[in-house]
Amino acid sequence: MQIDKLQIELRPRTNAQALDLGFSLLHSHASAAYMAFLVLWLPLLALCAALTVWMPDLGWAWVLLAWWFKPLLERAPLYVLSRQVFGTTVTWQEAVRAWPRQIGGGAFRLLTWGRPFSPGRGLSHPVWMLEGARGRVANLRRSTLGNNGTASAAAWFGIVCAHLEVVLQLGVLGFIGIFISDGKTTNPFVMYVNADGAVPQTLEVALMSLGAFGVATAIMAPVYTACCFTLYLNRRASMEAWDIEIKLRQMKPPAARTRAAPLLSALLALAGAGVLLSGASLPLPALAAPAAVSAPAAPAKCKPPEDGPRQPERGPLLAPEQAGVRKQIEQLYGTDELRGYDCIETWHLKEKSKPDEEKKKDKDRDFDFPSANMNFAADIFKVLVIAFAIGLVGWLLYRYRHHLPAFERGAKVRVATEIGGLNIRAESLPPDVTSEVRAFWARGEQRAALALLYRATLSRLVTEDALALRQGNTEGDCLRLARQAGERGQLTRGRLDVADSATTLWLNGAYAARWPNDDALLACCAAWDTQFGARREVTP
Repeated sequence: MQIDKLQIELRPRTNAQALDLGFSLLHSHASAAYMAFLVLWLPLLALCAALTVWMPDLGWAWVLLAWWFKPLLERAPLYVLSRQVFGTTVTWQEAVRAWPRQIGGGAFRLLTWGRPFSPGRGLSHPVWMLEGARGRVANLRRSTLGNNGTASAAAWFGIVCAHLEVVLQLGVLGFIGIFISDGKTTNPFVMYVNADGAVPQTLEVALMSLGAFGVATAIMAPVYTACCFTLYLNRRASMEAWDIEIKLRQMKPPAARTRAAPLLSALLALAGAGVLLSGASLPLPALAAPAAVSAPAAPAKCKPPEDGPRQPERGPLLAPEQAGVRKQIEQLYGTDELRGYDCIETWHLKEKSKPDEEKKKDKDRDFDFPSANMNFAADIFKVLVIAFAIGLVGWLLYRYRHHLPAFERGAKVRVATEIGGLNIRAESLPPDVTSEVRAFWARGEQRAALALLYRATLSRLVTEDALALRQGNTEGDCLRLARQAGERGQLTRGRLDVADSATTLWLNGAYAARWPNDDALLACCAAWDTQFGARREVTP
């Protein structure tokens, strides 16, 4: 399966949501799916009807016969939906021709002991038909797909569809009974039972019962098949992570991103060099200060306050052991608990006036030759990096402006340039349209004359009156749009009449070979000159 061509959105869904998705899938391809089923279902009904006429007493048996073979016929709409969901267009004729090759897997099971116990067979059809699994492999595959409540969801949905078929049958029988009853009773089902409550075994009742069953099955069988197929797709998508695989396949190849890699690497290298140069221009104490502050083991050093506790006076050392003891005491008194004051770092404004000696030192430091050169180089490099970054951002915005909605210009209105195979561009028309039309007509080229008159009329309506014609519009569409423009006041009555006359002459002559007489053509040309003869300047 080419899962990247799936026409439905893959995302995690519950079983109920997956069944509901089947209605949308069938709605998109209802014509081919229903036709593929009906072409096979109607002959089977005709055979059962013939058997009913032959033996009306066994009418119930012929209804049972049609019901018994119904699972094999469900594979025709499944063939259509399984191809359409992957983007392959399939007609109902192709599905009918391929149907005999699709009934092999599981056919014996569905036509014998498994038929009465197969309400969830719609989940097994894709295994037999699409995956081609047989025997033990098919059983294991069906068991795996049926986990997580999927098999029970398919079975319960089959039971619901069976009940809906019964309701539809009763509705069809009641509808028929309303019209063919004698009118003396309000019960539409009175004709289907005898006085003792038994169902009469008559030919009419048997045929109506078979017909009601056929109508109900024709409506519900494609619905059941489509919903079980989307349930199968949802289970496989969750098991095999189809959504993730599709996203991976849609990702751009790495080669598409390698073009920008050298440019980004160069930009990062320049920025790193700028940071290093800026750091090199700083004095060494400033670089070393953070390391000293951040060291957790270094004790806090600050001057004791003037009004703080006085330090005890110490005499000379009398013994070598006394130095170690004194050092331990100093460390003990240096802790926050016994020091008597706290060291707190705060910010202060710079002093405006400095001593002459400090100013001289700062001046000498500023004019230090190596440091001054490094500062100047760092400043220049900083300016270059910023300018380069701004230029790069501007270039990227301009280069990929088409991917940004804010930079996208409004799309120009595209007018039709060809209608029905006729070129309606203004530059394709002669300067004097009606004179050329009369010349064609005089030479006996009647089709060319009417074609020129018609396409010149459409060209004027598009270019001068801004009539919104599309490339695929027919003559009838163009006339309908012109009349709608006239109702809105966009087109004058005279121009609308000329457009109507030119369209009528062209349709009668080109498609019916009913060519107008000379007076009708000349009258239309005169009216055309009155309305379209002088070109109007169109303001954008």
